[in-house]
Amino acid sequence: MSLYHLSNYEIKRGNKKIIIPLGSIEQHGPHLPVSTDTIIAEYFANQLTKKIPSYSLSGIPSGVSFEHKPFFNISISNDLLSELLSQVCISLGENGFNQIIILNGHRGNLGAVQYVPQKVVRINPKMKVFGINYWQLIERDFDHGGFVETSLMLAIAPKLVQMQKAKSGYLNKKMLHSTYSSFLSNTASFKITKNGILGDPRNATIKEGRKIISVTMKNLERTIIELDKLLTM
Repeated sequence: MSLYHLSNYEIKRGNKKIIIPLGSIEQHGPHLPVSTDTIIAEYFANQLTKKIPSYSLSGIPSGVSFEHKPFFNISISNDLLSELLSQVCISLGENGFNQIIILNGHRGNLGAVQYVPQKVVRINPKMKVFGINYWQLIERDFDHGGFVETSLMLAIAPKLVQMQKAKSGYLNKKMLHSTYSSFLSNTASFKITKNGILGDPRNATIKEGRKIISVTMKNLERTIIELDKLLTM
């Protein structure tokens, strides 16, 4: 259930779990909106609240996307994003939420997210904060504006996808998948693709998007259950 639309009197506090979707505002080629990462993270967060007792927040859209230069991006620094997330978590703790999951939808946010749990625990030792990167649980080779992300968006928000504008992008799989993380940490990395796409979205379908969602949801739910077990040990 999204906490965003509830009144003060509808929110049940105390030993509660809440999911914070974290995305970005950055180009995803000519056929996907700049809010793609945030939309996907919000979708998974909302779906998870139907599977496990929890609330979700609206997505935090500002992320670390400097690597997309010279394409469009609205970015904030690692330090600022880390501090923002930490302050949000601390405030949630003061309101009775002591289990927080940051559901990250953008690789560029990894550096900021990893330090949040220790920052929060220093202020409130009773809190438990975890970061989960949904793309690590999709069981597919990931991309950027390619087959996977486009299929997901077709299944989640088809009206925002302009398939007639979809074009193939950079296709060096060795570069994209074996060294993807270090590759995207380079602020000039997207200069190698003329249209901002890493991968090929042209064969993306709603059916494939639903398959990816099904697998990812099962893996996300299992991961959160395993984290809960660790907390009770």
